[in-house]
Amino acid sequence: MARYISPEKVDYISQQTDIVQIISQYLPLTKAGKDYKTLCPFHEEKTSSFVISPEKQVFHCFGCGVGGNVFTFLMKWENVSFPEAVGILAKKIGVSVYKEDKDRGPKEQFYRINAQIAEFFHSQIKKNKIAQDYLYDRGLKSKSIDLFKLGWAPSSQVFLSFCRKSNLSRDKLKKLGFLKTSSQNGNDYAYFRERIIFPIFSFSKKTIGFGARVLDESLPKYLNSPSSLIFDKGKNLYGLDLAGEEMRKTKEVILVEGYTDVITLYQEGIHNLVASLGTSLTDSQVRILKRYVDTVFLAYDKDSAGEAVTIRGIDLLLENGLQVKIISFSGKDPADSVRKNGLDAFLEAKEKALSYMDYRIKIDIDNNQPLTLEKKLKIVNSLFFTLKKIKSKHILDDILRKLSQALKLSEESLRSEFNRFCKEKNKFSFSRTLKFEVPKQEEMEKRLLQIMLCDQEAIEVVKDDFPSDNFTHPLCRELAQEIFLCQNDEITPSYLINRTVDETLCSFISSLSFNDPSLQGVNIQQAAGEAVRALIRRKKQSKKEQLTLEMKECEQRGGEEEKVKNLGQQISQLQKSILIRERE
Repeated sequence: MARYISPEKVDYISQQTDIVQIISQYLPLTKAGKDYKTLCPFHEEKTSSFVISPEKQVFHCFGCGVGGNVFTFLMKWENVSFPEAVGILAKKIGVSVYKEDKDRGPKEQFYRINAQIAEFFHSQIKKNKIAQDYLYDRGLKSKSIDLFKLGWAPSSQVFLSFCRKSNLSRDKLKKLGFLKTSSQNGNDYAYFRERIIFPIFSFSKKTIGFGARVLDESLPKYLNSPSSLIFDKGKNLYGLDLAGEEMRKTKEVILVEGYTDVITLYQEGIHNLVASLGTSLTDSQVRILKRYVDTVFLAYDKDSAGEAVTIRGIDLLLENGLQVKIISFSGKDPADSVRKNGLDAFLEAKEKALSYMDYRIKIDIDNNQPLTLEKKLKIVNSLFFTLKKIKSKHILDDILRKLSQALKLSEESLRSEFNRFCKEKNKFSFSRTLKFEVPKQEEMEKRLLQIMLCDQEAIEVVKDDFPSDNFTHPLCRELAQEIFLCQNDEITPSYLINRTVDETLCSFISSLSFNDPSLQGVNIQQAAGEAVRALIRRKKQSKKEQLTLEMKECEQRGGEEEKVKNLGQQISQLQKSILIRERE
């Protein structure tokens, strides 16, 4: 019987708790006007920038940018999932959080089908000595095969027979990727055939998908379940169901590429490791890691693709404030390294792991020999993009010093160039001296959303003239969609945060929740209308500039008089529309 938390229950628990009272049980708070302040527990600081609003029931750190409501705080402080955070609060107020439900629809049915087929595959490997020997030859033990529920996908005929006897829905089997239809005769056949099966589990140990590998070197070597209602490989990590608790305890994780890497290292005693289910580390996977750990040790395969992946995934880890270290091991992959050299050698390599930037400097220098001035500048330019994502000034200073020494460049000149690089790339910020500078689109959209969060009726002013698709900034557009979807409810920042699992969006909502002094005493609905008109005017002005540039290019090429005439008419119409708007 499945258990779940209804949205109504979440809202009730949220309404029955006070964020100031809850956070004060963990941190000392100081009154600051109508809000409360304290030192941020999620980054190092000397001046309090962590603000809690009892009015809005949200918190936001104006230092590191983290924010959310009472559930978000508990998730980050306790390193727990959203349902677990809801459960903690429910227990505090004496409320039963779960509701029993025999059938929650397609998801639960898909989970049950996956679990049933996983057991079938596992039973099949017990009957297949060739498949068992393949795993034994790679150092896997019987207890590991059972623990990870490894299986064998038999012939299509055997699988289809099992599905018929088990009365499994063909439609659901197709949606989960087990069945494909032949383009030649229209018959169904098994997608996974004659392959080792690696079931993939969620943290709550539900079977969400499968990976499969051939016994020889035929192609494709690997197959994965396609995306479905319950599975997206870019949003999951292999082995998390077994590694989660150890990751929480140690605050670190070893990130590998392959299924057998996880299984081999796990059976040797390393329990805080997961695999990324593919060659590209995704933002969703990084956010999962951040819930559990502070440090990520990368132990990717030694081939060229593995090196490239190590480089590509780093920025995501750094952007999320995680420390990154690179394990340089002997062997083609971690499993191979442990088989040939033993666990102690791998652990020693982990102890000697370089910080990412030390590793990156070493790799870039090794790959650019001999080091000419031109190559040094190339290295510096490529590293600056990553350096800018490092949040700690202490770490940044140390890296710049090491880089100047490694490249034999002036540290002062390097710092000067980096500061200039950052200024050129920085996001827009208002200047006290440039009073009449027009704010960028993103700032204008944020301002409008802040106005909408102040007043329910302001939303009505906005939604018809400026729908969510008009917002250009992804977070602004996503928040606008959430607001418009909830238009019949009493919208509060905390209510919106409860309806998203995206940490970035939660922090974004909290950042807009604290009242802007410039909005005090202002007619909010009128301000909303003015903000919408300004954004529409800016959109039209931008379109006009694009058309003008296009018309000039046509005139320079010549022979496109008709197109020039048409573009001129469009520009004229836009100009008239802009003038009409300004007079309103």
